Amino acid sequence: MRCIVLGSGIAPGIPAWNDGSEAALRARSRDPEFPRRDGAALAISADGLRYSILEAPFHLPSTLSRDPRFAPAAGSRAVPIDSLVLTCGDLDANAGALALRSGLSIRISSPFDLRNDLLDHDGAFASLEPLWIGLPWDRPFPLDRNGVLEARLFPLPGPAPDHLPRRATKAGRARCGVRVTDRHSGARLVWAPRITRYDSATLAELRAADIRLVDGTCYSEDEGRRIRPGVRQATDLGHGPIDGREGSLAWLSGMGGRSIYVHLSATNPVCDASSKEAYRVAEAGIEVAADGLEFES
Repeated sequence: MRCIVLGSGIAPGIPAWNDGSEAALRARSRDPEFPRRDGAALAISADGLRYSILEAPFHLPSTLSRDPRFAPAAGSRAVPIDSLVLTCGDLDANAGALALRSGLSIRISSPFDLRNDLLDHDGAFASLEPLWIGLPWDRPFPLDRNGVLEARLFPLPGPAPDHLPRRATKAGRARCGVRVTDRHSGARLVWAPRITRYDSATLAELRAADIRLVDGTCYSEDEGRRIRPGVRQATDLGHGPIDGREGSLAWLSGMGGRSIYVHLSATNPVCDASSKEAYRVAEAGIEVAADGLEFES
């Protein structure tokens, strides 16, 4: 199983186009200690030739166009991509799928409810309907055309997106994680860039994985509010903080295998590689993803 982190930030990326914060200015100036980040997405392959992609932030088309590994065969539009998996209802996390729709021939997968809600909410998504399959929880499906990589979706607790108010009654099913198993090697990866709390079911999925890429949006519960009064707390936005007694660092420390934070916000001090928070995370044996990170399992 070969993986490439196509983006490690929240969906708008770092810096966001309208962010004038000190952190954003550092990213704009190409500060090596505070790198730029595209929206979180992961490319995964069984053979290093064809890939499937988890998440579709609106940066995705331009990210793919810069990497020759995703280029179509000469004189064609046949890109080496088999599947695209969507895991939440946030529009900025799915807009890349709309940008790819022209000539798109890959399969799109997501939970049933997510597919139906997005198709009902916005007519633009109707262009993806013929390619888009809705799946029940924990049913295996192939990511690649040869069926070497087997994926399953599992529910994650969290609030419904603001633009899907009807989801409030199903808030426990508003997002999902993806479990990917290499059927040849037995290696297991979990992709879960949005975790509100570490309940027993979520922890069971993470502990069973050899590699887990998890929500690193915020370091502390109130970091956004300290920068801009009135901003909602991290958990109100659907992201469990890294720090604190019930924070992700406490749960991930000591887990076997490899833990990697993705979906980072510019407010998170671990984005600054020289910060004390970044050192603390590193000392706990947890990694902070950067765009372009590659690894195998």
